[in-house]
Amino acid sequence: MKTLESFTDDTTEKSKTFPSIPGKSKDFLEEKMEDSKKSPDSLEKTSHRSVPSAGFIIDTIEMRKFMRYIDKTTIDFPEKFTVIVGKTGSGKTTILDAITFALYKSTSRTDLPGVKIEDVCKNDGYVKICFYQGKNKYEVKRGLTNNGKSYVTLKMNDEIIPGSIPETDEKIKNIVGLDYTGFRNSTFVRQEEMKQLGSETGSERLEIFQKLFRLEIFGKAQEKVAEKVKKINLDLERITAVIELKKEYVSEIPGKKKTLEEKKTEMGYETIKLRMTEKMIEEKEKELKELLGKHEDFLKVEANIESAKKTLGNIDTRLEKAFMEEKKTKGIKDEVKSLEKETKDAEMLRAEADGLKEKIQKLHYFQNEKGIYEKQKKGLMDEYKKEAERLLSRLREKEKRIKGLRTEIDKDKAFSLLRTQGKLDERISRIEKEIEWLKDRLNIVEKLREEQKTAKENLRNISENVSNINVDSFVLSEIEEEMATIKKDLEKKEKDYKKKSSMLEEDMKNIENKMSSLGVSDEEEKRLEKLRTLISDIQKKKEILEMKKKKMQELGDVSKLVNDLKAQKEEVEEKIKNLSSKLNVFDESEKRYIGIGEEIKKLQDKKMDLTNKISGFKTGIKMLEKEIEGLENIQKEIGEIEKKEKELRKKLEAYSVLKEHVFHKKGIVMYAINKLLPHLETEASKNLSELTDSRFNNVKIETYEENKKYGVNINVVGPDTLWHDVQEFSGGERTQINAALRFAIAKELSSLPQVGKTYGRMKTLFIDEGDIGSLDPEISRELFVKKLFDMGKFFEKIILITHLTEVSEKFPSRIQINMTANGESRVEVMK
Repeated sequence: MKTLESFTDDTTEKSKTFPSIPGKSKDFLEEKMEDSKKSPDSLEKTSHRSVPSAGFIIDTIEMRKFMRYIDKTTIDFPEKFTVIVGKTGSGKTTILDAITFALYKSTSRTDLPGVKIEDVCKNDGYVKICFYQGKNKYEVKRGLTNNGKSYVTLKMNDEIIPGSIPETDEKIKNIVGLDYTGFRNSTFVRQEEMKQLGSETGSERLEIFQKLFRLEIFGKAQEKVAEKVKKINLDLERITAVIELKKEYVSEIPGKKKTLEEKKTEMGYETIKLRMTEKMIEEKEKELKELLGKHEDFLKVEANIESAKKTLGNIDTRLEKAFMEEKKTKGIKDEVKSLEKETKDAEMLRAEADGLKEKIQKLHYFQNEKGIYEKQKKGLMDEYKKEAERLLSRLREKEKRIKGLRTEIDKDKAFSLLRTQGKLDERISRIEKEIEWLKDRLNIVEKLREEQKTAKENLRNISENVSNINVDSFVLSEIEEEMATIKKDLEKKEKDYKKKSSMLEEDMKNIENKMSSLGVSDEEEKRLEKLRTLISDIQKKKEILEMKKKKMQELGDVSKLVNDLKAQKEEVEEKIKNLSSKLNVFDESEKRYIGIGEEIKKLQDKKMDLTNKISGFKTGIKMLEKEIEGLENIQKEIGEIEKKEKELRKKLEAYSVLKEHVFHKKGIVMYAINKLLPHLETEASKNLSELTDSRFNNVKIETYEENKKYGVNINVVGPDTLWHDVQEFSGGERTQINAALRFAIAKELSSLPQVGKTYGRMKTLFIDEGDIGSLDPEISRELFVKKLFDMGKFFEKIILITHLTEVSEKFPSRIQINMTANGESRVEVMK
């Protein structure tokens, strides 16, 4: 968070952007600045960079694809006074936007919400301006490339000054000496500004003065201070809540300390109990130690008895096992005899089984071989059927095609018919000739005519058949040939099948003969199966027999072991009896030893409980001490926080003064405007006298405060020698008053010293329309133009933009702006 001093430094630095106005004594604002450790004359001092005294002087403008200037357009300003004339909407004001676009990448259009640079300058478009600043000539070119990328270049005396776009933008501002708003206010007089000065309310006039002289910065400073005030109030609310909460915590300290003392007292009582318990344990352990010798003897006797009992148990177990093994040995002997009887015919049965097995294996071999032949025969039959069906299918297809043909005459018959037709044609023709030759020989002629009739009849019949000859005749022959081939293939397949099938049947017959020669019956196969089962069972029994024989060898003679174990048992039983009689001697001392041990255990449990309880007290006491320490630290923090609260309240008081008095309109803003007004009144009165031919020559500008609202009153002495508000005058008179005021402001702005990038000497003045159209008498317009020429004392170049041709004719340099049928602006220099 900034301190009051640092924030005052910021706002004082911003206040330096207003020019020095000497000759005034200390006022409320200066006293507040003094409170902020600033010099009382801080508003009288300005720190600015020195710039050439000549100021900004426009020379030429070149543009392409900028707003309505699509083609490359160049405008020169060689004269001191230039007028730009054209109809409303023709593109006159665009020239002003072109200048600010090149210098600052800003225009009156892009100042509006939603309007982008791409809306005023198209791809491959640009604006280039040349101007003088001091003795140097500068060229600035700004635009968009073919792909819409921004660029800007800067030259001084035809030499490029390198740099990135941000660096070049900053260099341009340093060269011109003003930022966008400062340049626009100092160089342009727009039509709406002329009208607003005299037609708006007092508060709105004050806003216009603030805008033109860049005093709105103090309004922004007031907003920032208001934010500071709001933040400090929120911080104070938070700090107050924190203090109250911390005080609530601190109020618990006495109770916590009382609880701490109580816990310490209680822990003392428990510590005494612990010491007493430890002493009792020590006494009991001493008594127990005295009985330890007898207890150890008791344990030895008791251990010997337990060992003897264990030995006795082992003997009983072994004896029981020996009895079981003896019984088991007798059973195994009986089993061995039985198994030996059951397995004596094993070899004879195995020989019988081997003979049957060999015969049956041969039978199975022949059966498998027969199955292979049967499978081959079936495959052969299936293949033949499949192939025969395929050929028959093709044959049926050919027959179906023949049925679909348009003729029954095949190729050979067709050729035969055609040959016969030819012969008959030739014969009829020859008979005609012969009849002619032999016409005198009637009997021959008669025969010839009969022959001719017969030939013609035959020809007619032949011709009917010939008419049935078409392309299908040749197809028919082709199909019939294919069918003949298919039938031959079918016959061949059938012949091959029968041959192969006969050979397979012969092989199968040979195999069946071999099978019959073996003479294997179903009973023999059943006998072999039964033998296999018997042999398998006998083999298992033989294996069991071998195991039983081996087990008998391992067991040996068990009766000797049984007798030894019985003798050992009697000996151990006698030992246990003798040891038990010794144990009775230690009964009383052992009971006393056990009782003391139990008492010691109870005392140790009590000691553990007391130790845990004391440990709990220590933990609780430590936690309480830590809580009390934390609360005492909070108590210290409350003091620090209260100091911060006091500091914040001091800051709040100071920021409130800045908000309500210093940066408020009644503060710096009204102070600065009141400093300006006397000089503006004098200059405006002089201008008005010249514009009205001395009909009006007194202007009074004064600030006012009414119902906490602030504004500017503009009054003029009328023909009745009384003061009247500017709004009481006619439209033309109001235009003259507005022009007088605006010219005075323009002169004031042009004469201000260089102050940062807010104010600076400008040597070019653009007047956009100037509301000249509302001046009715011709003399009023002439006086306006005369006054405009008189402003040439303060500016190197003055450019008027107007739609009035009669006004433009009074200027030595005229530029005509026209609008083409397709909405493009065109420039024409008028001589």
